[in-house]
Amino acid sequence: MAATFEWVQRNGAGGAYTQLGASGNLVNFKNVDTAGTANYNTNPISAGNNSYEVWLLGHFTGSFNRIDGCRFWMSTNFSPSTGLYVFFEGEQSIYLQPANGTSSIATSSIPTVDPGGTNVSIGGSLSGSLVASGYTDHLVLQLRTDNTAPAGDTSLATFTLTYKEN
Repeated sequence: MAATFEWVQRNGAGGAYTQLGASGNLVNFKNVDTAGTANYNTNPISAGNNSYEVWLLGHFTGSFNRIDGCRFWMSTNFSPSTGLYVFFEGEQSIYLQPANGTSSIATSSIPTVDPGGTNVSIGGSLSGSLVASGYTDHLVLQLRTDNTAPAGDTSLATFTLTYKEN
């Protein structure tokens, strides 16, 4: 048997876990601390402002020997992408309530190609692994905009997570 994967988002003061699924339009950057795509239209990010941080985890279940080597990147950018910048952190083991100020956690520009090496930790380590059902550490994302960001909706961006399953 193979591992089963799904995305999970955490939000709120208590860090509620919301199962999102494995693929598709699962998360929107927005100006509110809620999970998934709900209420996106009523909480837009205006030019020059930031989204709330998006706290994601990879969740693995099923029968497998080992999961490791997790790599995450933005495989398709927004179009147009003028004034839109996604920042990332893939080694955050401790949950903190998402905020919309400039993130002190998601501080690196997200890779736009396969990073070629592990950039998402498990158990607090880039060399960590799962040998039973469990989660990666948090992937923290934030969309930041400048005053050149166009008004209205953006196109979808695609984010990719790969991993080794043994």
